[in-house]
Amino acid sequence: MVNVIRLRYILLMLALCLAVNSASAQRLWTSIETKVGVTKGLDIYAEGEYRTYNNISGTERWAGSLGLDYKISPYLKVITGYTYIHQRTQTVMIDENNIIPSYWQPRHRAIFALTGSYEWQRFSFSLREYYQYTYSKGQYVLKLGEDGSTLKGNEYIKTKRKHVLRSRAYIKYDISKCKFLPFISYELFHTLSGFNFEQARLTAGMSYIINMQHSIDAFYRYIDHSDDDESSGHIIGLGYRIKL
Repeated sequence: MVNVIRLRYILLMLALCLAVNSASAQRLWTSIETKVGVTKGLDIYAEGEYRTYNNISGTERWAGSLGLDYKISPYLKVITGYTYIHQRTQTVMIDENNIIPSYWQPRHRAIFALTGSYEWQRFSFSLREYYQYTYSKGQYVLKLGEDGSTLKGNEYIKTKRKHVLRSRAYIKYDISKCKFLPFISYELFHTLSGFNFEQARLTAGMSYIINMQHSIDAFYRYIDHSDDDESSGHIIGLGYRIKL
């Protein structure tokens, strides 16, 4: 009984930490995911995602994903899928006389992931290796003068192809007779051209199990480096999951 009270106290402290950090969070990430069982161990998933800019000042991107989730054994799972991303790039100053204003760019992403998991008492541990290939087609965008109003023609944004390996460690705790499941994860990103470090993510949050089909996730995330997809900083995330 004492251990249960102590664990619920820890859970409350985690919730308070999330609330405090949300006050200074720069961005909001939201998502909704649906999984449909096809056969034993095989699911089809679909996900929609929406992200904002700093201080929820505008839309940074929206995305849609579709893929397969197959559980090979109780300890190993394979995921493969496709994501369409519509990304808004912020204003960029090329030099002191030329500015590229904010513009939208479509991106296509293919993913493949292997996740190994193990349960010990009420803890769940997992390690995931996640490969993603992102393709951005070249396009012409407006180019303005330094005053931001004088049109100076078009600027060509080159086609980009990017291969990234993401490695994540994840821990979740199942509290007895409680629908809240606290979790924490740490993820490293490396580009496969030279295996250069790109960024790291530290995430802490909770899942709330509504019933066997529905759950809600809430988390705080810190990203320590910026890349082509994301800038560094603090993030609050909300997700809704449906299992059919």
